[in-house]
Amino acid sequence: MDTLRSQMTTPVISINSEATAQEAAQLMKEKGIGSLLVEGCQGYVSILSERDLVHKLVSEGLDPKTTTLSSIMEESILSMDENASTSDASSLMQKYNISRLAVTANDKIEGILSVRDLAYKKQPA
Repeated sequence: MDTLRSQMTTPVISINSEATAQEAAQLMKEKGIGSLLVEGCQGYVSILSERDLVHKLVSEGLDPKTTTLSSIMEESILSMDENASTSDASSLMQKYNISRLAVTANDKIEGILSVRDLAYKKQPA
């Protein structure tokens, strides 16, 4: 059984919720990733994706230099334990129509699983 541990992307890269959309886009480009965990006062509060930037920023004509992530992000994170199966994760992502899922170990986010990760299964080392 493929587990989320074997498919998730690590390390977790995060950004503060008061950072601008431009800062988020620059960090994604620099790290070569398609999403960031967004950190608020109480820990992680959201997963921001490139799609979020397009749909909530560009399509609305907002200025990426002044628009904070807190004003465009969804404040929720769905997660599953790293030992869960990829098929369970796929079902959950489909049910909630999401493309990214936080992967946890001992209730701490350790990685991100994307639809792309599921489509291009990594080979064991």
